[in-house]
Amino acid sequence: MIQFRKPRVATTAAVFLAVLASAASAQDDTAVAKGKSLAEANCAICHAIYETGTSPLAIAPPFRDIATTYDEGELEDAFNDGVATDHPAMPDWQMTPDQAHALATYIMGLVSAGKQKTDIETIGPDLAGAPVVNP
Repeated sequence: MIQFRKPRVATTAAVFLAVLASAASAQDDTAVAKGKSLAEANCAICHAIYETGTSPLAIAPPFRDIATTYDEGELEDAFNDGVATDHPAMPDWQMTPDQAHALATYIMGLVSAGKQKTDIETIGPDLAGAPVVNP
């Protein structure tokens, strides 16, 4: 006669957590892809939006450096509220909450390639009064 064991709570919990982690990872992958697409369409004209490269507009910080300066929640909140900036070249883009989440998730994925805030050297203000950041 075959006897079946009752599943252990720990095993059941581990399987449940693995399924949740997999679902969360898939959602993050979707958000990253959407955020990258948004960045390519709306931000790349001024910002360096990848792990390497310089920003086409000198006063526009690379996304990888923005990732080391803020946390994801701060970025998402700023995008939802409308990004405040001192220079007129930054457009007033009213993002949806989904777009704000996707763009913040994409930017935070670049954190390992960015310079820490203390590593960024300013070389003086530009004509609009904003600091110029070395790439």
